[in-house]
Amino acid sequence: MPSKFADGIILRWQNFHYTPSPATAMAYVIFNELFVAGKAMEINMIFFVLVLLLLIFNKMEISKPGEFNKDYISPDGTLAIKGIFVALILLSHGKGYIELGVIYDEPYIALQSHLNQMVVAMFLFYSGYGMMESMKKKQFAYVKSVATKRFPNLLLNYDLAVLLFFALGYIIDRPYTAKQLLIALTAWEGIGNSSWYIFAILVMYIAVMIAFLPKKFNQSKALEIVSIVVLTALSIAVVWGLKKAGKPGFCYNTIILFPLGFWYSYFKNTIEKILMKNDIIYSCTLAVVVIAYILAFMHRWDRLLIFEIWAMLFCALMILLTMKISLQNEVLKFLGKHIFSIYILQRIPMIFLDHYGVSDRHKYIFLIASFALTTAMAVSFDFVTGKISSAIWKPKKKLN
Repeated sequence: MPSKFADGIILRWQNFHYTPSPATAMAYVIFNELFVAGKAMEINMIFFVLVLLLLIFNKMEISKPGEFNKDYISPDGTLAIKGIFVALILLSHGKGYIELGVIYDEPYIALQSHLNQMVVAMFLFYSGYGMMESMKKKQFAYVKSVATKRFPNLLLNYDLAVLLFFALGYIIDRPYTAKQLLIALTAWEGIGNSSWYIFAILVMYIAVMIAFLPKKFNQSKALEIVSIVVLTALSIAVVWGLKKAGKPGFCYNTIILFPLGFWYSYFKNTIEKILMKNDIIYSCTLAVVVIAYILAFMHRWDRLLIFEIWAMLFCALMILLTMKISLQNEVLKFLGKHIFSIYILQRIPMIFLDHYGVSDRHKYIFLIASFALTTAMAVSFDFVTGKISSAIWKPKKKLN
């Protein structure tokens, strides 16, 4: 039976001239009932899963039969999706500092076990797709900007974050050596920070510069596809190189999703014409992808190739779902706008709080405090680095 608390929320919304959708109202009721039921015990991981579900259901829009979400892969349309995975990355990394095991932790443990590296899959896919779309519009000027701005700007922002970790080492009496700092500045290794993803993106930027070096790459479909083939080959070479260098699997097993984004951009119009023709074609395609996804998932650890196929099917599944479902929650969008800073800074509050024993004494307060501090740091970091970037890469004034 819905509690008065949940009813009160809905009534307050109505007083503000906003009527919640059935899905949103149901999410609030379910969340509240489970929260009330858990008042007598300590908050567990299921609490965070329910909060995330609540945010997903809030302002969720499902397309009518025969209609599709045309905004499914636009910069604004993907923000909330990115926000979901940012939240999941925070939970995943925070989990490494606490002990789980009670029954109310099991839903999250199962979710994390299933997703594994897929929490970063859409970042790589969207990044590749976005770069290809920008190249279509700005042509070689964009490729040039990758070398003159995007690459150095990413490395600069990353290195500024690394210096914060270096300072943290002295604060908690665990200083790093100059050699460790220098290696960390290249993103090859970290000094408490997550580095593999940044290294992968930096290397992919170099691959893009090589693959799209011909200035007339976009003047014919043949040259354009040759450039994407070269990028894919270079990505495979990077995967092979990182594997041979002894890097753990998570450092390279999703890199192939970056060029996949380029391929999707190339074939996007054709794919949309087919899938968005009617709901029957869409539903049949979705069913095939789901079956293939399940089969690949069952054998994902057998070989690297199968893992990568599973990762590609995960992206395909997300694309298909977002063609019908639009997420507009402002909290998720906010997280999606601060991907880099949240990802790179999240371990600072985690390490600091863990050092002072908060993770041992109050593990869920540790998570909440880590999330809050990370968010505050991310906003400040983006503001400062934005000012620095603007000062270094001032936009050229157009001559009248």
